[in-house]
Amino acid sequence: MFPTIGHFINHFFGTSFELPIPTFGFFVALAFFFSFLVFRSEFKRKEKNGEISAFIPSSVATWKHNLFLVVGFGILAFLIGFKGYALILQPQFMVRDPFDLLFSMEGHWTMGIIMSLLTVVIVVIIISRKSKQTTVIDPIRPYQLTPLMLLCCAIAGFLGAKLFNIVEDWGMLQTYGFFEMLKRSGLTFYGGLVFGAIAYFIIGIRYGISWKPLVDIGAMGMLVAYSVGRMGCHFSGDGDWGIVNMNPKPFSWLPDSLWASCFPHNVIEQGVQIAGCSGKYCMVLTDPVFPTSAYEVIIIGLAFIILWLFRNRFKTAGLVACIYFFIIAIERFLIEMIRVNYKFDVLGIPLSEAQIISVFIGIIAIVLAIYLRKTNLKPMK
Repeated sequence: MFPTIGHFINHFFGTSFELPIPTFGFFVALAFFFSFLVFRSEFKRKEKNGEISAFIPSSVATWKHNLFLVVGFGILAFLIGFKGYALILQPQFMVRDPFDLLFSMEGHWTMGIIMSLLTVVIVVIIISRKSKQTTVIDPIRPYQLTPLMLLCCAIAGFLGAKLFNIVEDWGMLQTYGFFEMLKRSGLTFYGGLVFGAIAYFIIGIRYGISWKPLVDIGAMGMLVAYSVGRMGCHFSGDGDWGIVNMNPKPFSWLPDSLWASCFPHNVIEQGVQIAGCSGKYCMVLTDPVFPTSAYEVIIIGLAFIILWLFRNRFKTAGLVACIYFFIIAIERFLIEMIRVNYKFDVLGIPLSEAQIISVFIGIIAIVLAIYLRKTNLKPMK
């Protein structure tokens, strides 16, 4: 496994330098980049097809939008100065554990305030100059909302993923404090999906976009983000693996790493010490387990590719979302059968939190498909 990008590069190129960029974080950033491209492309395509259109915002909406930009960029700049400069001054945190600094009150307050004030001044100047150049309010095209949507989805999704993960491990609340929970708990996909979707729809509907094209666009973006993000889980060995698998391979052509893996050098440092290895990330699992994160990368990745290639053939708005819901419901329900998770007793049936949610998502997919069929929606152009 490759807990940092430095481990990844050194493994493939035979080098031996330190590049303490977390592999999981790198792939999460990559997931947002690809989802941004997909969202932007789909918004443009649906605008071209006439499903969504540009709109003229009111003066009040424009004022609120500008205020959000000033406050949002100001806070972001403060965080970059507050935490980023501290990481530069204390590089040992990146090597040892960046979360110790990121999820704490430690930071460089002066640099944070300076960065925030400079950014606010620059944003205000840009907005004021633009407003003086023309008295006409330019229309907002749907694809221009993509950065705002992804930013809000990222914040809401992170909080949701953390919250759902804490619910999965309720004992954590009684053992650790708030910041300790943020550092020690993982991320739960469905929590990120639910909270991220809420933020996404609030913004989209508030700007007058119909929910039907919104769910289709969101489905495509979430598929690519989920698949790429799971690459980070797998390559870093973040603990998102399955139960012990001592069974022989069913097919000789199947790589050993895709059937059972001990996740050497995993980022959460579980298992036993690797002989001859010293320092951080020197643990390996004693027994091989199912690499469930790799299975999800493959399944969700293939689903995205197929839907992307045939997306123009779906003539009913909302149908792509139905397929997306059904795919993730079935995929996650089955994956949970070989994953390590706490099981709840549901009418005598042991089900994990993800399996329970998968059932409801599957029902939503079926009900939505029936609704679309019965309402006999007008075909898209």
